[in-house]
Amino acid sequence: MTDPSPHPLPKHLFHATQREADALVAEAVDDERFCPLSDLPPANNAVRMIVGMWYASGTLALPRGWVRAVMVACRAANAPHPNQKCLRWYRSKVQDCPAYFGGMRGVPRDLLLQLEQDVEV
Repeated sequence: MTDPSPHPLPKHLFHATQREADALVAEAVDDERFCPLSDLPPANNAVRMIVGMWYASGTLALPRGWVRAVMVACRAANAPHPNQKCLRWYRSKVQDCPAYFGGMRGVPRDLLLQLEQDVEV
């Protein structure tokens, strides 16, 4: 299997929270609405998984190590993903303005609307 992404994995491992991050990403990937897909662009996969982690945990304050866990999950599914910096930007943008991603293919719009309401409250 060839690596679908040229982006290197993060060098820092957060041993204290990595298992928590891995479990959260695994829970999101188990739901077909959030799993990374090989036919989607990297940004779409990133937003799908971030929304999935929010859905699973109820917060966008994700545990340290989530970026690495998302990248590993995408590679396991042979799906493209953005680099570390972009993944963090997407999480921040989803937190600040979920409606920005409303037109993205493969992202559950109903959950973005729910997230938007949670942010405004």
